[in-house]
Amino acid sequence: MEITRTRFRTLLPAAIAAAALAAALALAPAASAQNFASYVSIGDSLAAGVVNIGLVDDAQERSVPALIARQAGAPRFDMPLVSDPGIPPLLAITGFNGATPVIVPRSGTPGSPLNLNLPRPYDNLAVYGFDVHDVVATVTGNAVIDLVLRGQGTALQQAAVQQPTFATVWIGNNDVLGAATSGIVVDGVTLTPVASFTQDLRTILGTLSGAGADLAVATLPNVTAIPFVATVPPFVVNPATGQPVIGPNGQPIPLIGPSGPLGAGDRVLLTATGFLAQGIGIPAQLGGTGQPLPDSAVLSVGEMAAIQARTAALNAAIRQAASDFGAAVVPIDTFFDQIVARGYPVGGGITLTTAFLTGGIFSYDGVHPTPLGYAVVANLWIDSINERFGGSIAPVNLIPFLFGPDGSAGGTIELPGLSTGTPIFSAAAYEALRLGLRTPKTEELLRIKERRERRRSPQGPGERLVPSRPGAPASPSLRGERAGGRG
Repeated sequence: MEITRTRFRTLLPAAIAAAALAAALALAPAASAQNFASYVSIGDSLAAGVVNIGLVDDAQERSVPALIARQAGAPRFDMPLVSDPGIPPLLAITGFNGATPVIVPRSGTPGSPLNLNLPRPYDNLAVYGFDVHDVVATVTGNAVIDLVLRGQGTALQQAAVQQPTFATVWIGNNDVLGAATSGIVVDGVTLTPVASFTQDLRTILGTLSGAGADLAVATLPNVTAIPFVATVPPFVVNPATGQPVIGPNGQPIPLIGPSGPLGAGDRVLLTATGFLAQGIGIPAQLGGTGQPLPDSAVLSVGEMAAIQARTAALNAAIRQAASDFGAAVVPIDTFFDQIVARGYPVGGGITLTTAFLTGGIFSYDGVHPTPLGYAVVANLWIDSINERFGGSIAPVNLIPFLFGPDGSAGGTIELPGLSTGTPIFSAAAYEALRLGLRTPKTEELLRIKERRERRRSPQGPGERLVPSRPGAPASPSLRGERAGGRG
């Protein structure tokens, strides 16, 4: 179901009444069987509370770890808070009143740190753009890393030195996400090898457990089903009606991808919206240029399968490590699959979905949740912690996230023109997302991909075929890219 302001107003009385049926939504924080006297969080942008590509205090204070800390009655939970408009500046949608909506950064000037001088490590040590290896190895590299770690050691070191009694670990999304958002699957670069992932994850859990912490660790969602990947159809859409253009064979006319007409199983990324607005990817007979969409704007069936297979393998490693260290497992993977398939009912006839901009769960970047989406996920964490450790942490009250603290319809907007198409995801918006996720530039990824393809296929007389080494160290230029702001 698509949720709009009008829809919320209509359903408000019923939804508030439905809170009685879901008493769990309105319970106050309760005591936990676990000791949250010293609670730390390890993770990436999801654990940091990134929304609309940026870190900003209002969202950080409603991040999943912050909500867990509040519900569990943790005596403290300090975070690297950032003032509005965020770091990087959050996205906005412009171009209404008949113009094509465009998603862009809403400011050229970022926000500022609000508690940079905290005289001890932060409790939320999740770092935007971190993969699992960064947690154990990275100390500096860009402004966001320095904002969180402040040159005081790795995230793992700073977590362990606090002698945590409880720790949550939500890491690994960037070990597969770069392949989905860049449209370029390169093993060892945009996909982390399973062996190295497993080793680093076990180091994280072993170190935190050895420091005295009980643990909860989350699995990874299917990143090929997030709105950034799953919103734009692989066929031509009539902008006036929002419906597919049907060909003489009675089937939708496919867009043109790097290797020809796209198949039904191929995926077109949000970054393709700018190209499509120029007619790129659209057949000439329909008024397009007839030029193909670039490789970076499309995921083929094979690339989708590679990402999904790697995600499944990493999830198996997460579950095994969690079992070995006695951690609670938060099944983000199966939970997200259920929401994709059926939505998430919250009572009163309202069902949240993964629909881009209108479903209520994902923010403007198509990758990170809204505060409401994070609150829903926080309750999954709380359920998993309670189940594993016999706790009684109360769930988060979703009503303020749905309607605002006074019960009025808030937190959603009507977006004129969305009924007939997707806004253009601007190049500036993608570049900000790329830098935040620390994904290498498209040109560098394509060079690596082409080099590997040449190694697998002799290009001419006298050329020696060099076997590819999956997981081999990145080239010096790529290492520099990763260190300076990968993705």
